[in-house]
Order: sequence, then structure tokens, then C-alpha cells
Amino acid sequence: MQRFDTIVIGAGVIGAAAAWRLAGRGRTLLLEQHAFLHEAGSSHGGSRIFRHAYEDREHVRLAVAADALWGELEAATGERLLHRCGGLDLGTAGHGELDGIEAALRAEGRPVERLDGAAVRARFPAFGVGDDVEALYQPDAAIVPATRAVATLLRAAAAEGAVLRDREPVRAIDAAADGVEVTTPAGRYGAERLVVAAGPWLAGVLPELALPLRVEQQQVLYLRVGADARAFAPGRMPLFIDRHGGIYGFPLFERPDAVKVSAHEGAPTIRLEDRSDRIDPERAAATVAAARRLLPGLDGELVGGQTCLYTKTPDERFVLDRHPEHPRVVLAGGGSGHAFKFGPVLGEIAAELATHDGPAERATDHPIGGFAVARLGTP
Repeated sequence: MQRFDTIVIGAGVIGAAAAWRLAGRGRTLLLEQHAFLHEAGSSHGGSRIFRHAYEDREHVRLAVAADALWGELEAATGERLLHRCGGLDLGTAGHGELDGIEAALRAEGRPVERLDGAAVRARFPAFGVGDDVEALYQPDAAIVPATRAVATLLRAAAAEGAVLRDREPVRAIDAAADGVEVTTPAGRYGAERLVVAAGPWLAGVLPELALPLRVEQQQVLYLRVGADARAFAPGRMPLFIDRHGGIYGFPLFERPDAVKVSAHEGAPTIRLEDRSDRIDPERAAATVAAARRLLPGLDGELVGGQTCLYTKTPDERFVLDRHPEHPRVVLAGGGSGHAFKFGPVLGEIAAELATHDGPAERATDHPIGGFAVARLGTP
């Protein structure tokens, strides 16, 4: 039986980041059930939103910490992973839905501007918002190329000495007071500690916890821009989250002729065995209509789409904690559709939980009090 200091299960963004941070602290093994960079989970694709803009200071702090770690990864690997383009949060004027975001950003010293509808139209011509809309502009927002970012994390982990093995699903986990053993079709591995970052498969890997996780199948769409593509270029068009119209999207990035848009809410809950690549035409039509209302310069032709999975907790906050019965086992997941941007810091927290003794909240300087597994009411 091969032995390691730490085993990580799952090579999505959190598991890859955990392996990167753990590799410098001891012999680390990363196991992935699919091929590396597969498209069956939540960490694939050409773009993800990175932003500091959240309704609470804890998430703002985590985003700022993730920002620094993305920068550290860029410096270590020579890859550019944060493509700054600014971000807009759009809301209904006078309804106060942006107030908490603005307050949290200002409390943490982050730059933010409040714009009325006329100012949005003047500064960012792609948006055809009315005077009933207001917005927050946050210049630190960026696009992260998702698959390339995960590949970069995996390369960085390997460069630090981590052993990476894909197509090797975990069949059993045996945890004891002095360590853990993991069984795969290739054999058994022993370690002092284990990090489970299995994404949508987290509940299945640790069935004894009966984690109340719900998996949604999301879809993103690529819509052709109109004759004036300049309005949709990064620098002239920021990322956006339209709380007024229920969609989010990107400027031109992955494709030269189409922007990426999606609806965060309304996706169906599925069983993992039922996951498909099919784009739901009814949901797609509603998203296209909302995008054309917000961005009237779009041609609007649907030129592509992709599916991915959200793994949601009941409160849509992460799970970052030690196993309640086996403190050598760390859980990291429950991304709830907004974890990718935090990937490096979530991996760092998982590494700290795995390698420090004592209460979980003292293992890290990052705010994790709201991510405890006990809040989920597990056995």
C-alpha cells in the first residue's frame, strides 16, 4: 500500500487548489474519477465570473484573498488567469437590493460606484437599461478561463511534487484515529489525512453524513452580437449580474462573435446519472429574450450552449469543515453556483483544516464560521 501525507479526492477547482497548497506541506496524492479537465461536473468551460461584490463582508474578504492567490498562481506559472473587465450589478432603482453589496464593499475598502440608468447607458453602450434601473460598478471584477485555470492549478500542484491520478474512482474510505485508507480499482492508499472535494459527488462519497445537497443542471448560452461588436468588447462592456432581469453574462471573450449569458435561477434538480448535454429550449428562449431586452444590440442568434452542474446546500453557503466523526477527513464543497471564483482560497482553507490540529475555526485566518457541516443537520 502506497502512503502519503494527504490524499485529495476530486480534481475540480477546489480539489486542484487544495492539492497545490498541500503539495508543499508533504507528500500529496490527488485522485480524480474521470479524466482530468472533464466536463461532467462544475469546473469546466471557457469563463467564470470573478468579483468582490457580495452582500456580506465575509464573502468580500474571501474574494479579496482569492484575488491574491490567483495572482500568486499567475506569478508561479506565467499564466494570465484574471482578465479584468469590471462588473455591474443591476437592480431596480429605489428598491435597496444593491445597498448591502455596496455597504460590504465599502466596509472592506473595495472600490465601487453607484450608477443610475442614464449613467449605465452612457458609459456602457451595450446596455439598454431604463431609468428604473440602478447599478453598482466594481472595477476589480474579472473573467477567469475555467478549464485553463484548473489545468494551471494541477500543473502547479505537480510542480510542487503532488502525484496526480485520473480515471481512478474511490470505492471505499476507511477512517481511523491514526489516519485514513482509500480504496480504488488500482489498489489501496494510506494517508494521515484526507480532503474530499468531490463536487456533485460529495454526498455519495460520504454517504454516512446524509448531506442535504441538491444538484442542478445549469445551461449557458452563446448569443451572436450585432453589427457593432465594439460595444460588447471587454473594456467597453463589463461582466454583469442583472438582478432586475434574472440573468448574468460576459462580454466577448470565449468567442469572437458571441457573448455568454445564463439564468442563475430556475434550473432543474437532477440525479447525477441523468446529467445530459441537452439545452432546454424553453429555458433558453426565456434567457435569450431577457438578454435581448438588456442588450438590444445583440443579434440574438443562439450559436452554442453548454451544461454544467450546481451543487447546492439549503442556504447556498459552502461546506468547509472537518468530518464530525473523523477529524482527519476534511469536507470542501457545496459550491452552490458561486464557488469557482473562490477556488484558490477554498483549497487553501481545506489544506489548513487538514494540517492543523484544534478547532476548525482556529486552523485558518479566513472566515469559515458559516460553513460548518453541523448547520446542515447531518447525523
